[in-house]
Amino acid sequence: MKGDLALLRLLQLFDSQFPVGAFAHSGGVETYAALGAGLPELREILRGQIELGWGRSELGAAHLAWRATDEHRSTRSSDGDAAALESLSRQLDALKVVPAVRNSSMKLGKRALDLLRRLYPEECLDIPPSHHAVVVGAAARRLGVDARSLLVAYAQNLAMSTLTSAIRCMSVSPAQAQELLMECHGPLARAVEGALENPEGSLFTCTPALDIRSHQQAFLHTRLFQS
Repeated sequence: MKGDLALLRLLQLFDSQFPVGAFAHSGGVETYAALGAGLPELREILRGQIELGWGRSELGAAHLAWRATDEHRSTRSSDGDAAALESLSRQLDALKVVPAVRNSSMKLGKRALDLLRRLYPEECLDIPPSHHAVVVGAAARRLGVDARSLLVAYAQNLAMSTLTSAIRCMSVSPAQAQELLMECHGPLARAVEGALENPEGSLFTCTPALDIRSHQQAFLHTRLFQS
């Protein structure tokens, strides 16, 4: 039963109806759409995100937050947890050089934490505000979710966030999005393995084109997504 509870909590954490506002951010996908991008470009965008973007940084940060959090909350351990998580948050602040990317990460983290504290006050009340990856990593540990399951679910969630954004602003159908997701199962699994084996090294990313498009999104004449 303990395993079933952990799985149910993991599914809830990354459910598309979990109201943290992830659907409102496209990570620059909308800028590509405004430039006429379609399915071929979306394939390159998603592969770039997985291999050189959030497939490294967000998964690595989530694993580091999971490792830094004690499974059983206590006064002594929670103080140490908070210091480690705050240090990780400052590191992510420095690495997320694009303001739109950094700010959206913090906003998603705050909304997720507010809801988790409401749903699971005993487990999540003392988790400090931070980036979304840090919050979900720490919360997953407190909720009894193992690290591999956390990263697999998080990777799927991040990929679907990109694809859902593309469906709304590109000429991409839901069926095409699912086909593209299937193509990316191998890269997603490799990204999870990399974040498990070397989370510190995974924090380094190199997605200059995506960073530029994320920054440019704020200056589009009309927008569907926040930036």
